[in-house]
Amino acid sequence: MSSETKKKGSFAFVAVETVVLGVYAILCEYMYYMQTLKLEAGLYESDLPYHIEMALDGWGYSLTAIVYRLLSMLPASNHLIAIFLSLCTIAAILVTQKWVSLCVQNKWISFGIALSSGFVMAFFIRAVQYSRYFGYQCGSIWHNSTYIVMKVFAAATFFLYCLIAKRYGKKFTWKDWIFFAVLLAVTTATKTSFVLAFAPAALLMLGLDLYLKIPVKKVLLVATTVVPTIAIVLLQQTVLFGDDTGNGITIDFAYSVYLTTGRPYLTMPLSVLFPLVVLGFNAWPVLKKTLAELKERKGELTHRDYIFSWLMWFVGFAEYVLLRETGNRAKDGNFSWGYDFCIFILFVVSMVYFVKNLKDETFANKTVRIGYGVFAGAILLYHFVCGVYFFAMILQGYTYFL
Repeated sequence: MSSETKKKGSFAFVAVETVVLGVYAILCEYMYYMQTLKLEAGLYESDLPYHIEMALDGWGYSLTAIVYRLLSMLPASNHLIAIFLSLCTIAAILVTQKWVSLCVQNKWISFGIALSSGFVMAFFIRAVQYSRYFGYQCGSIWHNSTYIVMKVFAAATFFLYCLIAKRYGKKFTWKDWIFFAVLLAVTTATKTSFVLAFAPAALLMLGLDLYLKIPVKKVLLVATTVVPTIAIVLLQQTVLFGDDTGNGITIDFAYSVYLTTGRPYLTMPLSVLFPLVVLGFNAWPVLKKTLAELKERKGELTHRDYIFSWLMWFVGFAEYVLLRETGNRAKDGNFSWGYDFCIFILFVVSMVYFVKNLKDETFANKTVRIGYGVFAGAILLYHFVCGVYFFAMILQGYTYFL
């Protein structure tokens, strides 16, 4: 390919990316602005106006409260808040695209995966659950401002962890420590949901690294990156669950799940149907390779990112199913937010594996790969269509209970 052709290809890619993200940003800004107005019930329904009110009243557990207070001092503050959230929505796509590009090394595919990850929703079947969002779970959310902002930092934290985890046994600098610790702390200060799923999964992986003969000193050094975050969690715990709040956390199997659906045994698999299909085709190859590497104990795991994404999903799933809040937050189902983000990550990593599977001639014979591509691709397309349709409806003001 000539240099001139490459330049034209690069220009075309930048032009397409800019137009697509630009249009999406404008649509999001309009939608978020309408959400700030707190119109009649069911119209541009969201948590945003309540988050803004809490911030202005001086109460808040999230860094977003500081942003809202500052922006509220300026003219056209509602538009500025909407622009801020719109930029966060786009930033989550760009952060995802950066990591995916390191995995698939094709800018068009990387952009496609990153963009899709911002829209994919549950495999909607009305006969199973009447609502496209409520009762299902997904990582594509446009009605909760703290989640929208957390998603940017959480994605960056997860992807940075994946990059560091592959090399920290040989190289882990103080710059790595500081950058990761600060990023994790900022994510947690925005919304605690991410770290509640991430930290237990990462701890299990650190234990596995000890078995793989990663030096204890390196493992402990990585583990200490969570210290600033622990301080933030304790502060947030005081604000949300202090003695004067009447709120708490208890174990109550499936309470939060049945708040939104009567058929979780169907809605939960449908929420992650594409990742489940990809897992079905990858479970044995991944298990076989991982067991061999565990036997060698050389500190290397080829499928570390994939294993960690499913491990984090399992932790998020377990917390969502087993735990609930008490007091006036009992019916909020707030343990779903961490699980939602885990679903987002699971889709991203599964799409990466799906693309790699189709390119890998050793993965399966051509006929199987074609059948796998058509079957899983059709399911992924419907996940995406469900998300685009949902976004188009709430953009027009429909409630997210639709």
